[in-house]
Amino acid sequence: MIRASIKRIFQFLMMVFGCLSIFTVLYSQNYTPGQIDDALITKSEKLRIRGQKKELISLNEKFIAISQNQNYLKGEILGYINIANMHAAIGDYKNSFYYLQKAEKNIKKSNNAYLSAKLYQEYGQVNDAIGLYVKALKYNAQSIYYGKLISGHDEKKILSDIYANRADFLHNIHREDSSLIYLHRALKIKSSPVVNSLIGDYYMVYKKNTDSSSYYINNALKLLQKMNYWNIQRGLTYYYYGNFLNKMKEHEKALLYYKKSVAILERTKRVYNIPLLYSTISSTYGVLNDEEKEKEYLEKYTKLKDSLSRISNESVNTSIDEIIREKESENISRKNILLIYNIVVCCLIVILLFFYIHYQKNKDIIKQKEFETDVLKEKLSNSYDCIINLAKKNDPNFLNKFQEAYPDFIKKMLTINANLSKSDLTFCAMIWLGFTSKEIGQYTFVEHRSVQNKKNRLRKKLNISSDVDLYFFFKNLR
Repeated sequence: MIRASIKRIFQFLMMVFGCLSIFTVLYSQNYTPGQIDDALITKSEKLRIRGQKKELISLNEKFIAISQNQNYLKGEILGYINIANMHAAIGDYKNSFYYLQKAEKNIKKSNNAYLSAKLYQEYGQVNDAIGLYVKALKYNAQSIYYGKLISGHDEKKILSDIYANRADFLHNIHREDSSLIYLHRALKIKSSPVVNSLIGDYYMVYKKNTDSSSYYINNALKLLQKMNYWNIQRGLTYYYYGNFLNKMKEHEKALLYYKKSVAILERTKRVYNIPLLYSTISSTYGVLNDEEKEKEYLEKYTKLKDSLSRISNESVNTSIDEIIREKESENISRKNILLIYNIVVCCLIVILLFFYIHYQKNKDIIKQKEFETDVLKEKLSNSYDCIINLAKKNDPNFLNKFQEAYPDFIKKMLTINANLSKSDLTFCAMIWLGFTSKEIGQYTFVEHRSVQNKKNRLRKKLNISSDVDLYFFFKNLR
């Protein structure tokens, strides 16, 4: 009995020793800089486009440790940037900022144009994701500057992605022609399905040129044939292909590709692209007069959009607060070290430190307030102006954009009467925005009397008495 127990203990210890030996060999193995670069650039990119978060983080953490052990600074920085990119892609901005900060600390010790280009590219994308389009463009300009300094042929191809990012940022501030210029620059360096799709979408939406649009969309679909099915490029390309089919009045086929896009983006964990798809699917069902499906996807859009907005806002606020605290902590540590080496002037340093911290805290508070104000002003201004213009043009996307900007109002209306039609909700939205009966008639091409009749019918549906002004009723909803 005792011998059997001793034997089992010995076998267990040998197994543990074996595992530790394998682990030690794995991490003590020397890798060449080329092997580390291949893992962190080529292999990591394949995992990124497939949305394999756990595998990507595991790979990069492994090679960060190896790079630190071998004093290979480039590998360490690349690993941090790759992990930051994956966190940003799934909306975890807190961790994205954290890893970008770690990369930025180390990049000051390096004189590598590729790393600087990649770092500022990621900063640009994160700022764009939280709605700071102007700051995103500034970071992108820095990224382009360093990208042009890259000497290596393969590494210089990153300029294609940087130009594509800039095109996206310019599109967000409605500079479409400038956006097209950068899309073509990106395409000249590297032809990808998404870049081809974006160019095709531009020609369809802004130039009404179906031949040019078809040419670029078909190029995108051909490029997808060489790729794994479950990747981001396919998910986004199918969305733009669906838009092309919609414009060609092939609505049923468009729905098929929209739904394929949703499945791929869910699988690759790109959930932040899905609300737009739900909204587009809802609008397409509206064109097909399928009210049940239209409402179903509109509800999916609203639910997911609200959920993601909460997560995004919490992550952004938390990450910014964490960065500020970290910087304050570093400043205090630096001052403490100086105190040790300046005993003779200890009292003077304490006084200076007190005033410095007081000034720094006030400065950080002002910066935070300015940051929040910039975000709010930029989002509200762009969104409100866009919605007003859509209403004046009687654009079918008006209600979707309005609901995206003011989701609570639509929810409240449907709470009062869940049977309100899309037309009713559009009418309510225009009243809420302050359009007069005359203006509503003018922009929707109906007579003034018809607008008044519609208001009376709406009062009945919402149980509002005739002596209550509809505009004030909507504005005072709680």
